[in-house]
Amino acid sequence: MNIADLHIHTFFSDGDLSPEEIIKESISRNISYISITDHDNLTGYKKANSIIKKSENNSLKLIPGIELSGSVNNSNIHLLAYFFDPNNKDLNSVLKILQLRRNEFAKFALKKLNEEGVNISWGDIVKNSKGSVGRLHIAYALISLGYAKNTNDAFETYLHKIKSLYENPFEINAKELIEVIRKAGGVCSLAHPHTVNDVDKSINDLYKNGLVGLEIIEDKKIKDSDEIMSKFELTKTAGSDFHRSRKKSYLGKNFLNEQELLNFYNISKNKLNGEISWNM
Repeated sequence: MNIADLHIHTFFSDGDLSPEEIIKESISRNISYISITDHDNLTGYKKANSIIKKSENNSLKLIPGIELSGSVNNSNIHLLAYFFDPNNKDLNSVLKILQLRRNEFAKFALKKLNEEGVNISWGDIVKNSKGSVGRLHIAYALISLGYAKNTNDAFETYLHKIKSLYENPFEINAKELIEVIRKAGGVCSLAHPHTVNDVDKSINDLYKNGLVGLEIIEDKKIKDSDEIMSKFELTKTAGSDFHRSRKKSYLGKNFLNEQELLNFYNISKNKLNGEISWNM
């Protein structure tokens, strides 16, 4: 069965593996379609696209993808965007803004941590980052320096509190992001909806502004997801949200089969009146 993993992170975001390693692992697991969805940057996608184009192996197709930091109804959310033109100027301008805001937040967090007596430097945070700087990189630094036992501990002890103190969120209004992606020939799906506040209202507002998909993962499924998808005529997307290889984390853990992917693609194409930037 041909499958598609539409939610993958490389070390240009907060993952452990390079684009080349992601490609090799995907092929070894007989995955037919992948989307590298790094946070707010396309470097991992572009590297992987270059590698695949130079390869004689045609068993793996790469779908343009990205995970965008958005907000709706005072809730921070992540949008997964697909099928867009990665060279679109307006999209890349938005990504530069998001990168700048990410760095500004990281510097704010560093200042607050130092004020609390945590001996951490900018170099500790960015040494494992090759692209987007995020809270997970700060968490890794806290763990390596012995201030936290694991990522949950780092977030609970330090990062949730610091985020609540930050007055200039780095997210961009989700409605604006959906429109930017639409103009770039792509569509958006709501990532991990189980984390969204007031999910029914948020999905309703996003649907009115062009949301096409809803990420459905069995062990993190929102209540009444089938009814919500039917009500708002949303289509299913799915992926492993892969960051690093573990017993319960691997490429292809969650996926669309080929018919589900074709359905998502055709619905997206119709929503865009045929002006989709990636041809399946």
